[in-house]
Amino acid sequence: MAGFCFDLAKLMAYEGKRNKVEIEVMQMTGTLIFTQRERLSEEGLNWKADYLLWIDSDMRFPKDTLQVLLERNKDIVGVNATSRVEPIKPTAMNLIIKNEKEHSWIHLDSLKRKSIEKVTAVGFGVTLVKTSILAKIPRPWFNVMWSDHGAIIGEDIHFCIKAQDAGFEVYVDHDLSKAIGHIGTRTFGWKDIENGTLDIRRPPDHDSELSGKVGLNNTDT
Repeated sequence: MAGFCFDLAKLMAYEGKRNKVEIEVMQMTGTLIFTQRERLSEEGLNWKADYLLWIDSDMRFPKDTLQVLLERNKDIVGVNATSRVEPIKPTAMNLIIKNEKEHSWIHLDSLKRKSIEKVTAVGFGVTLVKTSILAKIPRPWFNVMWSDHGAIIGEDIHFCIKAQDAGFEVYVDHDLSKAIGHIGTRTFGWKDIENGTLDIRRPPDHDSELSGKVGLNNTDT
């Protein structure tokens, strides 16, 4: 937590000197992260924010993180942070659909990539979202679901899939990803990644809803 607070203070000081954006820091403690993200989104809308910058309290990040993501000018753009427990894995993923019953998630290797890339989903450890898209995405925006294969689909992946069903694209910033740390028993990052991943592969049926492919149709709370 101390590392996160230090980085947040540096980011705020950096943005204060730039004097390009107005920032309001919003925080919510709790154990149900999907509820926290939903309510924080509401707070951002009530404050009339143009963007929501999501930064989890176990992340380390550069002082120009907001500037970098803003300059990408995308509806949703985040980093490919690594997991914080061993074995270390990337968190940005692409969904590969073979047929109606077979699909798989492929983790992306940011070490072998530069700039930004369209993906199926990014974790929300460090992610920037335009608030204008929320009005066009059915609620709840964030939820935790179970796939047909018994795997948990996190609230950040859930959001990315619903956003794409609504016509928005998700991007990962590979350059910024390399400067991100994820705090566990120590701070993990891309220096810990050794395995590679496949290139991006989009679902063959671009007209079908992604949520229908991964069991996200039921969004009742």
